[in-house]
Amino acid sequence: MASVSFAGDTKASERGSIHKTEPLCDENVKLTSSEERDNVRPADGLFGWIPTLAAMVNYMFIFGVSNSYGVFSTYYLNVKFAGTSATTLAWIGTLVTSLMLGCSILTGAMSDKLGYRVTAYTGTVICTLAYILASFCKEVWQLILTQGVLLGIGASFLYAPSVSIPAQWFIKNRGLATGIAVAGSSIGGLWFTAAIQAMIDSLGAEWALRILGILTFSVTSLTNSLYYRRVPAKPRKSLFEFCAAKRLIFWLVSVETCTIYTGYWALTFYVGTNAKHLGGTLRDGSNLLLVLNAGSVVGRVMAGVIADRFGCINTLLISIMLTVVIEMPLWMTAKTITPLYVLCALYGLISPSFISINPVIIGRHFDMDVLASVMGMTNLFGGLGVLAGNLAQGAIFDKYDKREQFTNTIIFSGMFILLAGIVTFVMRVHVQRQRTDRRFFQRI
Repeated sequence: MASVSFAGDTKASERGSIHKTEPLCDENVKLTSSEERDNVRPADGLFGWIPTLAAMVNYMFIFGVSNSYGVFSTYYLNVKFAGTSATTLAWIGTLVTSLMLGCSILTGAMSDKLGYRVTAYTGTVICTLAYILASFCKEVWQLILTQGVLLGIGASFLYAPSVSIPAQWFIKNRGLATGIAVAGSSIGGLWFTAAIQAMIDSLGAEWALRILGILTFSVTSLTNSLYYRRVPAKPRKSLFEFCAAKRLIFWLVSVETCTIYTGYWALTFYVGTNAKHLGGTLRDGSNLLLVLNAGSVVGRVMAGVIADRFGCINTLLISIMLTVVIEMPLWMTAKTITPLYVLCALYGLISPSFISINPVIIGRHFDMDVLASVMGMTNLFGGLGVLAGNLAQGAIFDKYDKREQFTNTIIFSGMFILLAGIVTFVMRVHVQRQRTDRRFFQRI
């Protein structure tokens, strides 16, 4: 098996240098130092922004549609399939995100073994096909298979290489680069939300899906060609990097990812329906999502900047705890639409920092040549969290909130985000214990 050594949980690794520890895998295949020196491109250069900005554009089409799915959700729940339970309809949006994350255990390994471009182009074809097929669907189960399953699998092929690129090209400003790349998901959510609502109003949901398919094929076909690796993948016999599972930091990131994704999507899926219950319109629901995504554009970039300055785990811990403090009181006490706008702005600004920071944490504790594989393994747990969380929220909204209130749904969401904060605190303690200079207020 190929040699895979990992960056230690040390102060040197926090600064971005790769501190080699005892290898956790066999060393039968490895590059010589001269080969590595010839093939590894310099980090923190201007060229690195080309693949990073390409990843940002692809994020617009990967997460942008997920972030704006609330428009489709509100339309399906209140118009096209008004008699269908929220639990059933939740399968569509749930499967997109859960399969995108969950399947990245395979697509991440394929990115490292077969190449970023081959993997990304495969995703482009599958996503385009999913949109076109979904536009001809008349039943909920058909949309579950196309707009849910097929689109989620295709998005995973695009997501796996995209999430790995910024961390490869940057060390000093890794948080900033990752934040800019993942901000594309919120930028996409902004214009996708407005565009999808406008297309549904004027052309219908069917043509909205077809246009999304055409745009996805046209744009991502171009950006995929700019997916260059900085660190070439080492030859290896195994597709997966199971050696990563021998380290506690891997499991802590995985559990944190699972728990926060379990509660994260509640506001995105139900704020539009909440607005309608308070006397608003479908347009109010899409406007709330616009505000949420606008806040996320700023929040994801700022999370990366703050993480570079004060430490990625510190930033993650504070943002998760602030999310709980903001979400539960503002949402549970909202009697008019105005507090929902405030909630969406603050939630978008603070809550999605984990999307920017988790790749930075992985990048600082694992080698660059296996980054996509390890990210894929941790994202499997994120996919399970999305699947369990969104389906549970749909069931809670139907059975306990009676589709008239949101109290139990909010409590469920808030408690899992809080649990993610507790896991992140344990992660901080674990990393701090690897240091020789331990201080409470320490950049971690």
